[in-house]
This record gives sequence, structure tokens and C-alpha cells, in this order.
Amino acid sequence: MADRVGLAIETFGLRKEFDGDVAVDSVSLSVPEGSIFGLMGPNGAGKSTLIGMLLGMLQPTAGSGAILGRSITDPSGAVRAQVGYVTDAQHLYPYYRIAQVLELCSRVYPHWDAKRCAALMKAFGLPQQKWVWSLSKGMRTQLALVIALSVKPRVLILDEPTSGLDPVMKQAFKQLILEEAATGDTTVFFSTHHLHDLERMADHVAVMMEGRVLFSKGLDEVKENARKIQAVFPDGLPEEIRTMREVLKVEGQGRVYAITVSDHFHEVFARVKAMQPIYIESVDLGLEELFIHTVGKEGYSLELFAESVSAQ
Repeated sequence: MADRVGLAIETFGLRKEFDGDVAVDSVSLSVPEGSIFGLMGPNGAGKSTLIGMLLGMLQPTAGSGAILGRSITDPSGAVRAQVGYVTDAQHLYPYYRIAQVLELCSRVYPHWDAKRCAALMKAFGLPQQKWVWSLSKGMRTQLALVIALSVKPRVLILDEPTSGLDPVMKQAFKQLILEEAATGDTTVFFSTHHLHDLERMADHVAVMMEGRVLFSKGLDEVKENARKIQAVFPDGLPEEIRTMREVLKVEGQGRVYAITVSDHFHEVFARVKAMQPIYIESVDLGLEELFIHTVGKEGYSLELFAESVSAQ
């Protein structure tokens, strides 16, 4: 696959089936270099399966993808030397001591940064002589992050990495990720089922449900184009508004109608204003409300999605 300038990750119609069951369904994503890209969805949405294909741990049933211009099915696995990876279930060598794991990694990764590794180990206070099997979940996550950042990654992939961590640990983890992204040399791609993770960290967001990506945009674009119109019409709501592709939902309370718009807000606002309402104004729309309406319009269960937007 030819390199696409400015994109760290790209997929085209990526699909994965397990015994006839579709886990990832025709996913096409573009992740800009230097971005913090958040992929949100409930547990079982297909996020981990998608990441498994990106990392070459799973072979796609159909479609294709690339990381840093190199195909995700490249048998050499050469791109992995430039990719850091942290998941919520760390698969490290249980019968190695921490020092042995780090020594192994320093030999495997050609760009291993020993100074950064030492600094991170000191910051986390990880005891190098401890056996990996004896580490708590939080300590294993810390060790995985130390490794992921010490490889000097151009792409950092995080799969629900803070799941199960205490609030203090989560905050420290997120701060390190933000500092890594701030250098401009690393693209961060992370999956989560917590809305507040997207709001605090991401500059690009996507929503995944039942193997499909329903929504993928830059956060600034979302804030600019996803808004709500409140309007009063002399003869009730014109039916044309309900059929507009960009309109996610229309709610009425008395004579006032709230029109939730997902895209091309200024164009929709102009069209609604041309219908000569008695009163019209625009209202900012939060990510939570946008995502809920997007999921509902696609016909998915809002109850299933609720955990994604309510977890704190």
C-alpha cells in the first residue's frame, strides 16, 4: 500500500469474522499524524478486534490497512519497532523480573531510549527486581507504559489502558500520554468506553457500535458543526426539517422546536431561517448528546450505549 502523506493509520473496509460472526464490519478510518485519536464504544463494540488487526495480531477477513504507510498484513512486522502498545490486560513475561523484561526490550527495539526508560521507572517507583507475576494490575500497566514510551514510538496504541486503575493512577497515566503527544512526534490512538476520556484528551473522535464506525471527525469540526437550533414557526414545524440528512432529532415543547444538527450546521441554520421562523437561535451541543442521538438514529440500543457516556 502506498504511503499517504499526513496519515499515521488508515483502513479501508476492514472486516473481521469469527466463525461467521462479524466482529468488525467494513471499517474505514483515517488517523492524522500527530493527532490524539479517540475511538469510543461500549465493551464488545469491536474496538479490541480492530486494534488487533492494526497490530498484525489478527488477520483481516477483508479490507486493508496501513500504519505509517506499511500494510498491516506485512509479514515482516517491521513497523512494530515504531509502535508502542498498552492494553488493559498486559501480556508480559510472568517469570521474568522487571529488569530482565527491560533488558529484553532494549535488545528487540532498535530505537530503545535507555535514559527515558530509567526516568520513567524512577517516576513510577517500580522495583526492578520484582517478578512480573507478582505485580498488581496498576504496576503492570505502568510497566507496559514504560516500555511503550521507551521504544520512542511514532504511533502509540492504547486499548482501554486505564480500565481498573485508581483515579490517581489514571490521572498520571493520562498526563504522560498528553505530554507524549505534545512533542508532535507521536500519534496516539486510544480506545475507551468513557466519554470524559475523549473530552479531556482527544482532538479526533470516532464512535463504534457492533463492529461499525458510526462517526469519525475532528473535535473542532464536531464543536463547529454539531449544534442545536431552537425555533418557533408561525404554522408549526415544516416537515422538510425532519427529512434533512443532517438533522438527528427534532423535539417540540409547546411552540418551541429543538432541532439537533450533526453536520453542516451553518447550511442547515440558513435553510431553517429561510423558512421564516418567528424566533430562531443556535445552542451548543455536548459530545454526550451528539453521540446519543447519533447512536439512536442508526437504530442501536441507547441502553447499550449508556455505559459509554455515563461512566466517570
